[in-house]
Amino acid sequence: MWPTHEDAVEMYAKFCRAHYGFNAHEKVKKRAKELASTGDLAGEKIWSEVAAEIEKSTTASRPLFTP
Repeated sequence: MWPTHEDAVEMYAKFCRAHYGFNAHEKVKKRAKELASTGDLAGEKIWSEVAAEIEKSTTASRPLFTP
């Protein structure tokens, strides 16, 4: 079975969170901007998808504040 595009984005987002920790979202967004500035729009699109996945999973896993 081959991973789908969505599976690959999710796997790489997990890797980036493990590798970069708290700064994962900023690092990945920075890389997307670098790729966009060099004209690599396909690369920018994928890195932006990874950043969105990191943000989505980070906000979903935040504990609710309870006083």
